[in-house]
Parts: sequence; C-alpha cells; structure tokens
Amino acid sequence: MYISYSGADSQYASAAESFRHGTKTSVQYTYLGRVVDREKGIYKNSERGYFTYDPETNTYGSVPDDFVPPVFKDGRARTDRVLLDFGDAYLLNEVLHKSGLMELIDSIGYGNSDTLHAMVLFYILSADANCNAITWYQGNVVKMLYPKANMTSQRISDFLAAIGTPEKQMTFQKNYISYVVKHYSCDKNILIDSSGLPNGNHTWLTAVSNHNGTISNEIRLIFVVQRESGMPLYYQAIPGNIVDVSTLERTLCHLNALGIDISSCIMDAGYNSGDNLDLFYNDDGTLKIEYMTRVKSGDAAFKIILEEELATLESGENFVQYANRYLFIKKRKIQAGSDGKKTAWMYLGLDCPRKNDELHKLFKRAENNRLSQDDVYAAMQHQGIFALITGKEYSIEELLPAYYQRQSAEQIFDFAKNYTKLLPLRVQSVETFNGHLLLSYICSCVVKMMQNKLKDADLFMGARFSCLRNQKCTVYSRSLVTSVPQKNASDTYKAFGIKSPASMIIGEDNLLKYSPSEQDPKWSKFMNESRANKEKVKAKDSGTTATGNRQNDAETSTKTPENLPDVTNSSQTSAATSKSAEQPESSDQSETKENKKRGRPKGAKNKKTLEREARLAAEGDESVKRGRGRPRGAKNKKTLEREAKLIAEGVMSPPKRKPGRPKGSRNKKKMTNS
Repeated sequence: MYISYSGADSQYASAAESFRHGTKTSVQYTYLGRVVDREKGIYKNSERGYFTYDPETNTYGSVPDDFVPPVFKDGRARTDRVLLDFGDAYLLNEVLHKSGLMELIDSIGYGNSDTLHAMVLFYILSADANCNAITWYQGNVVKMLYPKANMTSQRISDFLAAIGTPEKQMTFQKNYISYVVKHYSCDKNILIDSSGLPNGNHTWLTAVSNHNGTISNEIRLIFVVQRESGMPLYYQAIPGNIVDVSTLERTLCHLNALGIDISSCIMDAGYNSGDNLDLFYNDDGTLKIEYMTRVKSGDAAFKIILEEELATLESGENFVQYANRYLFIKKRKIQAGSDGKKTAWMYLGLDCPRKNDELHKLFKRAENNRLSQDDVYAAMQHQGIFALITGKEYSIEELLPAYYQRQSAEQIFDFAKNYTKLLPLRVQSVETFNGHLLLSYICSCVVKMMQNKLKDADLFMGARFSCLRNQKCTVYSRSLVTSVPQKNASDTYKAFGIKSPASMIIGEDNLLKYSPSEQDPKWSKFMNESRANKEKVKAKDSGTTATGNRQNDAETSTKTPENLPDVTNSSQTSAATSKSAEQPESSDQSETKENKKRGRPKGAKNKKTLEREARLAAEGDESVKRGRGRPRGAKNKKTLEREAKLIAEGVMSPPKRKPGRPKGSRNKKKMTNS
C-alpha cells in the first residue's frame, strides 16, 4: 500500500495498492479525502470526518487529542459576528479559574485543553444537543477565550470517548476528592442515593428496571454526597436492572479505596436490608458506622410497630415541629440486621401536610375507580405514615434535621439533569456515555459550588445564567466593549467578587482585562503601540520617511513593529499583542522609541511643497509669506564673516558651486515668458 496524491498542490489523497496479473499490473485506489496533515497522515472525508491512515498496516485511526482542524475558506464574502453573548461565559470562566477548578479539570489530561474548557462551559450554559455546539460556540465570547477549541459535531464523540476512559475518570475522582477536603470540608458523613437515566440506547448498561413499581429502560446512576457541604464525592453508573440493595457494599468499598473514611451514612429505603445493615456493625454487634435509612412499607418490624403504636401516635406528647411542617413522631428500640440481634432504633412518624395531600389524591382515585367506602376508610389509616431506622439513638429534635439533609443528594440529581445536560442521553456507545457522564458530573460539581456561593449572598440559582447571557459584547478589530450589565447580572458578579470589564483587548491566546479606573498599564502600552503602528501605515502608504526620502521598497513593505500585527488586516483581529505587553522593554530602548517618532515631524513640508512655494515667492505671489526666523540651512552673519576670514588666510577653501540650477531659479524660457 502507498499514498497517491492528486489535485492542485496534491490536496487530495487515495490509498493505492498494486496487483500483478501475469505480465500486467493494475492499481486499486481507495479514496481517502482531503489531505489535512501530510506528515502525520491526517485526512478528511464526509464519511469518517478527520482521521489518520497508515499505509504500511492499512489501518484507520483517530486524530490526536490536540489536533485543531484548519479553517477552509470558500472564498465567498463573509463577515464574522460583531455581537456575542458575554456575561454568562465570562463569569463562569472567571469562577473556574479563581476557584482552582479549571486546574482540576485539566488534570484529566486531554490534549486540546481549549476543547475541554469550552465543552465544560457548553454543558453548563447551553441545553442544546452536542451537534449544535459549534453554533453556540460561534455566537459566544468563548470562541475568543478558547480559539483553538474543536467544537465540530464530528469530533465531539471522539472527545467524549477520549475523556471517558477509566484511567481519566479515576484521576479526576482522586484529585477532586482531595480538592473538596482541602477547600470545603473534611466531613466524613455521607449521603447515598440513586436515580434512573431513561434511554433507548442499545448498550449493555441500558436494561429494564422496576423501580417503585415503574417499568422503564434505563441506566442507574449512584451519587455519594458530602453531608455538610452538599458537594458530590463519587459517582458510578450501573445497568438499570441492578437493584439498589445489591450495590451498597461495593459503593462503600469504592469509597474506602478512594480514601474516604466514613463516619455516618444516610441512605434511601432501597438500600435497607438485613445484610446491608450488617455492614455498619462489627462482628461483635457493636456499631461501626452510624446510619439512617427509611423503612420499606413491607418491612415486618414496621408492620408490628405500626399496629401497636398507631392508636396512640397522634397524641400531644408526640407532636413536634420542623421548620414549617408539623409531625407526630414516636421512638421504639428494636433488633435489626440479618440475624435480628443488632441494636437499632425505629422512629414511627405521621407527616400532617403529607397526609392531607395523600388523602386528597385518595379521594380522587376512589371516585375514578369507584372504590367502596370500606376500602377508602382502610386506606385512610396509613396516609402520611413513615418510619426511620437508625443505628444511633437520636432525640426527636435531632432526627428530622439529620434526615432531611438527604435532599442534598436529590439536589445533585436535579442539577445534573436540568443544568448540565445529563438527560436526555444523546450517545450511542458506552465509551461516549462514560465521557458524557464524567463531563456532566464535573459540571454538576461546579454548579453546586456556585449555588453554595450564591446562597451565602442570599441569592438563588434560578435563571442567573440567562440574565448574564443578556450582557453582550461588541467586537472591534483590536478590542471588545461590553454592554452595561443589568441588576441581576451585577448582583451575580458581586456575589463572586468579580468585576465586569468595560472593555477587553483581543490578544493571541486570551483577552486581557481593561478597567479605565485602574489605568491598566497593558492597555496604555497597547494604545501607544497602536498609534505608532497607524503612523507607520500612513508613512508606508505615502512612501516617505520623516526626512522625505523614499525607503527601500522591500523594507517598507515587510517591516512591522515587533510583536504587533498590521491593524489594516481585519481578518487578523486576534493577532499577538499580549506577549509584547507582558515583556516590558529596557528603559533606554523605551525612552528612545518614545522620543523618536516615525514619519515627518509635525508641520514639516515635503520637497514638492517647498519647490512650489519657492517658485511662487520668486514670482511675487503674496499668498506665500516668508516664515519667521532664518531659512532652514542659512548661516548667520558671524558664521559668514568667520568663513570669509579663513578663506582669505588659506585655511579653508572657498565653497564649490553645486552642479545644476540653484533651487528656486528659473531657466531662460521661463524668464522670457515672464
């Protein structure tokens, strides 16, 4: 096999293979497509997108992670957008960098960091499908923050598969847990919950699930959340047909291997079984890890206690208040575990608001299904009833605040499904699903962190990003100017300690912040260099220097100020300025450049103007007035006398007359005509 090139400049390639038939030979060609990188063997066609091909092994492969596709221009008239979404992406990007989360995200080790950063912003800020990522990217300031990002739909699946490897997942998990312990809390109390991800994808993770009587094709997702901070600590996806009760032991093993030493655990009723409760006790029956879980409705001990305590449950001594809810709660000591010999406590409760809601639903159901009066009465007895089981004895006042912290785990699922594109699943393989899940998990952690920060400022998450998206920016050739943020956006900036910039310089790799009140030196230097560059362009167009002489053509057409692009080229609006702004020049060089300006001095006249004025003055034209002072190059009286004396003494030779007619004189024809 070998590569055969065709087209102008060999821009197309085919894989060629020669065959011999007796004395004749034939060649079979397989079209590869456009040649993108000949040395690395990268090609592009409509079927495979960007790919690599090795003629020695006749194999196709994926392009490297750090590959950035070139832009093929079609030559038609085209203008870039000058109005972009600004506030949401700018704030989120600043939060990620200030908090250190962006450095944590980079620990994944994806080759093109611009793509990774842009995709994190896309998953949080947009609800569009991944195939529309390029449209969002082109209309957002993200394209200027991360210009090397590859957001084409053909490459996003490759990106998700690349970051979804078990090695990258484990690397992020370990670094993230260390980050949470260091920056938020070292709390060893956890919450465990699971949720279904309905989908119709044909992978081994998708299976038929029966969860609380609901049948669906889904993948089960497990989240472990730190109780004090509410930050996620661990996630795992399992097939949908695996029930929660069989996953607890392995989840605890994963947490132990990751270095999370658990002190207590709050979990849903799906994890409650005798074998699972044994995990929280030592072999001698003493409590090893504190736990709290809801009791299943069919639990035998629950039925016995309910029958014995229901009649006296609604008494004044059992009446308690939690926030704006009123309940009846009664405590009983029981024996739990698979052998029924481990000490535990059961709390039988009646939630009054919930009872009213369930009674209303029961009466509507009775009317629709035509239930008998006896059936309705029997069903009324258990409405609003619940029970909790704990390994540690709690007072009634301590019980409810501890249990309702389980809502933090449910809130993480809400963030993941509604803020970070976890659902619907738009992937078709386990590899891309793993990458999609990791990216959604990262974004859920970011959103939760931001929600905690907003909560400290008495603000709600709500539509914060939508309000920030209304702050636009106008893009000019060398800078962008932002619109004035509205109150909701300003409050959000203030909550995170971030100032919305009025203007930003367009640099090579990033945008440099500019604040007029701060008098940023980078901005001042940029303006000085910009003015000098404009003067150079003007001098180049006129073809003259400060002295009026024409420069060398090659030098005039190619030389530009160091590290400063030609401002007349509108297509290079993002050329390098940040590098020169960050490396100050020496004092001697800077003083020389500031004192010596390029071009003709202000008020100076070129050669043609001086000749025309001299001719008009000789003709007596009154419009040309003699300027004040001695003419340029003239000598005063003392100088002339000293030179005459030196000539008479023979020290100095008399000046020679220059060839040609003196400046301003007229030839014979002009004198005759006059």
